[in-house]
Amino acid sequence: MSGPILSDEKTTSTSKRITIDPITRLEGHGKIEIFLDDSGNVANAYWQVPELRGFEAFCIGRSVEDLNKITSRLCGVCPGAHHLCSTKALDGVFNATPPPTAIKLRELFYAAHYVHSHIAHFYALAAADFVLGPCAPAATRNILGVVGAVGVPVGAEVIKHRSYAQKVQEVIGGKATHPVCGLPGGMARVITEDERKKFEAMSKSCVEFAKFTQDIFANVVLKNKDYLDIILNKDIYYQETYNLGTVDKNDKINFYDGTQKMIDPDGNEVARYKDKEYTKYIAEHVLPWSYEKFCYFKPVGWKGLVAGKDSGIYRATPLSRLNVSKGFTTPLAQAEY
Repeated sequence: MSGPILSDEKTTSTSKRITIDPITRLEGHGKIEIFLDDSGNVANAYWQVPELRGFEAFCIGRSVEDLNKITSRLCGVCPGAHHLCSTKALDGVFNATPPPTAIKLRELFYAAHYVHSHIAHFYALAAADFVLGPCAPAATRNILGVVGAVGVPVGAEVIKHRSYAQKVQEVIGGKATHPVCGLPGGMARVITEDERKKFEAMSKSCVEFAKFTQDIFANVVLKNKDYLDIILNKDIYYQETYNLGTVDKNDKINFYDGTQKMIDPDGNEVARYKDKEYTKYIAEHVLPWSYEKFCYFKPVGWKGLVAGKDSGIYRATPLSRLNVSKGFTTPLAQAEY
């Protein structure tokens, strides 16, 4: 609620109530209602998302093999993650271990998904704040303002490299956005040698574009004192919770497979488990005013929507991946880590 507001967000205010509608830094629809006390301080704030979470109902009565095609429709930005997660669940249902080639194809597909999704997030969603900065006029804090700041040639590179990643997803996944490639214990098709060569060339170009993007982040975002003063302000953005992430046998970040590692707010490891042990460590709490299920760390228990070491609330996010791990397996990523 302390973040900047885009020009296409409608903000209305009375002496006691501030409404931000719609929120535009997400995929979907939402609004924020802020209620002030007599002194002008925040008394209550409500984050409202109107969509019904009905996918569980869609799945009832369907063949289990259909589910990884249904769950990929949860989102238009991250269907690759939903499809692979559901496909891995199918592996477990059929007790089918994918052969090495199928695992490599899944990892390649997911790497492409990761690239396209993060290009979209950084340049289309986050850059309006990151690159333009908190002092930029609200009317310019959008994708057109970003292109104006970084230049049209850079905008063209953004589109090109996102299309590269989308192309890899399309070839392996069967569809560019909602994949259909995952089978219990395998994948629907292999790639040809000609496709492999094209993928390699596009991947090398994407690595160079990632280096360029990292330079923008280092030189534009991290050198903006006004912005850093905001994001490093513990009174606004600091939240003390447990952290959960997937790591390999060397405690390095893994995006496809591995062990779940949980640490407490002080950084101490408190749990490490495989997927089938999920219900031993994670439970769900339902509140009457939300369709969302509130997951919590079972050994600590549900203590309500409060933070701290005595609360079972945890984050499973990009930040938590970093917090629980010892870095990355590839040299360029490790250097940035």
